[in-house]
Amino acid sequence: MNDKNKFHLWIAAIFTVYTVLLFFIGYFKIGLLSDDYLNFYDATHTTLQEKVLGNLPFTSVLHLRPVYYLSIEKSHLISQWLGFSNDNFIVYRVQNLLAFLLIALIAGEILLLLSGRFTLAIIASVSVIIFPNNLNNICWTAARVDLICCFFYVSAIFFTLRFFERKDFFSMLLIYISFIGAMLTKETAITIPVILTLLVYFIYGKKAILKYKTHFIILAAFLLVYILYRFVYMGTSLGQISTLYQPVMFSNAPGVIARAIIALTIPQDFLTLSRMLRQDNRLLIVYLASLYGALFYLIWVMFKIDVYKHLGQLLIVGFVIITPYIFIGYIRPQMIFIPFVIILIFTLWIYNHHSQFNISLNKNIFKGLYFVVLLFWIWWSYVVISDWEISYNKAKENINSLIAAGIEQNKETVIIGNPGRYKQTFMFDKLTGAYSFWKEKNFVINDTIDDVIQTGALDETSIGAKLDLQPLGPHEYEIKATGKTQFFYIEGYNLEKIKTGFKNSHVSVEFTEFNYLDKPIKLKLSILSDNVNCYVASELKFNKIF
Repeated sequence: MNDKNKFHLWIAAIFTVYTVLLFFIGYFKIGLLSDDYLNFYDATHTTLQEKVLGNLPFTSVLHLRPVYYLSIEKSHLISQWLGFSNDNFIVYRVQNLLAFLLIALIAGEILLLLSGRFTLAIIASVSVIIFPNNLNNICWTAARVDLICCFFYVSAIFFTLRFFERKDFFSMLLIYISFIGAMLTKETAITIPVILTLLVYFIYGKKAILKYKTHFIILAAFLLVYILYRFVYMGTSLGQISTLYQPVMFSNAPGVIARAIIALTIPQDFLTLSRMLRQDNRLLIVYLASLYGALFYLIWVMFKIDVYKHLGQLLIVGFVIITPYIFIGYIRPQMIFIPFVIILIFTLWIYNHHSQFNISLNKNIFKGLYFVVLLFWIWWSYVVISDWEISYNKAKENINSLIAAGIEQNKETVIIGNPGRYKQTFMFDKLTGAYSFWKEKNFVINDTIDDVIQTGALDETSIGAKLDLQPLGPHEYEIKATGKTQFFYIEGYNLEKIKTGFKNSHVSVEFTEFNYLDKPIKLKLSILSDNVNCYVASELKFNKIF
């Protein structure tokens, strides 16, 4: 049996076992969360033309993602055709998993094409599906946008490598189709021409670039057309982008790079990681020692055998792939999927590229360290799936309480402290979509809810924990989080903006006390309008205070 057939046989077995394990962990019980409801509304209530033009009710025009919204629309139609009720989300779970496994398969195929080595191909595929941060993209349907974009991204790489092996027109055509598909899915795809050029240059050399320069010019032309469409035809401006991502755009490159490195190597949300480090968590220390021990050992061997230039190549690829995140000024673990897959592929190519590694590298040390890291990844993968299931179950309990409370729609509805985050998972932190769906069991928007001031938690008992409410006057209240790791947050607000407070025509909020993670745990609420019904979310219930 040749390595290709052996790889396919092993992958089929691994993927089958993996799917069965996900079933028993509870992956298929997770439903729609957070942005999902508004995304489904946009997908099912707009025409193809509106999707292509970016004219969606609840989506920023800066997010031109017609392929993603078409996939959501067609998924909904398939679910209905199969006879599933609107609150049965099994079709979306299955589709996300299939896309995830397909990406892992292509990553392995790329390594098999580059190296001809069955073991490296297996390592590539297994690493993609086992790395815990990647699982966020199959649990949260809004993150399907990264799955689809990544599929087109790795397909572009695969067909590029196949083209340089076979020199066939069909492979070249598939590169262009993959690139266009990726650009129409997520803005991250603008890095594809640069990444493909770098990979070809590093793998095949300068002569390959010059020989097929027309190919790379065509890729650049597609990118130029896309940019002109966005900035000229659609009228997108840098001012719009700046307004959306203020004040972080361009301002936090070192922070984004540091967070990207953390997300690529330590599969914990940043707040939980900070908490674990403060508590001197011994298991985390073992993991860090194993992971960074393996990385530093590889780097040391690179310098020892004088192939350290490849380390520079890896850094260049890594920097290019996270450039879009540097541009907007932030990154989080759910956004690291595409960079992880691309960097993994290039890292394993470097490992295979030099036969000196086989002589100079003590494989037993390296395998031992990798095995320890893999055990941590498997455990944390289980935790990630469990966290999303907990979030979904708590969110459903919470939304049912809100429906039972019978909120009045005669005035503007403001909710303070709605539980929206659990570690790096999302709950129902945009209540307008979730409330309308669960009230009508359909993707409609009949009620509008202002839930800007939300709560997050880092342990299960703090999700939706009691909020201590103290009246300060006829229109003023002091509200304090009482959960062990409970805190207030505002989506899109960093620490500097949080400290300045929040104000709109309905309420103003001043945060007056912060915990050891610099997250607000106490606030002063002032109600500015009589045309407001204000509720406080506490213990997964909703109490009207005004």
